[in-house]
Amino acid sequence: MSLTAWVRRARTAEPAPVRREIAVFEPADLFDIEIKDDPEANPVLCCTGDPAGAAAFNALWLKRIATSGRYAAAVSVRGQGGTPAADGGTEARTHDVVQAAVTVPRQAVLIGHREGAAWAALAAGRYPAAGLVLVSPQRFPKQPPKPVGGPPVLLVVSESEAQSKEVQAVTEVYGIAPLTFAGAPDDVFKGAAAEGLLDAILSWLDGKK
Repeated sequence: MSLTAWVRRARTAEPAPVRREIAVFEPADLFDIEIKDDPEANPVLCCTGDPAGAAAFNALWLKRIATSGRYAAAVSVRGQGGTPAADGGTEARTHDVVQAAVTVPRQAVLIGHREGAAWAALAAGRYPAAGLVLVSPQRFPKQPPKPVGGPPVLLVVSESEAQSKEVQAVTEVYGIAPLTFAGAPDDVFKGAAAEGLLDAILSWLDGKK
């Protein structure tokens, strides 16, 4: 990083603080089945551009992630769910993701959906994520920062958007090929397509342990 860039970053005013809504599901919360926490499995922190925020992950994602033995969490950035609105735009929402990540036990994998993928990618430039998963990225920065520590990156997109300019740009940035799933980009929180998508992500994470 150049001295000029460092000074610019150092002088950037910290976004106004907010009380963030964070949803958590741990293996111990699975009363219907006996799943033990896997100390070698990195916890997961999710974020989405959906206005519902953390609540969007409650119905399927968090429980299914916890079933794999992982600590699962999702954050509502400012203006989403139960987190109050505050000024700051993309920079402030990225700050919210980073601040949520540092509260997660152990080094976390960041999963971002739609605009949340952009926030997760920007957060990975500040927080040493164990992995970065970008699901149907939207409003993605043209030049995202290099992820701290060089974590593995997975890009997951619907078949309908696989050839879009934005997806192609993301593949070039990270030098990776996208994993595709059936269904619409916003159909990732419920139904058979969502379950298949999540199973593919968890399989990828297990292969990175």
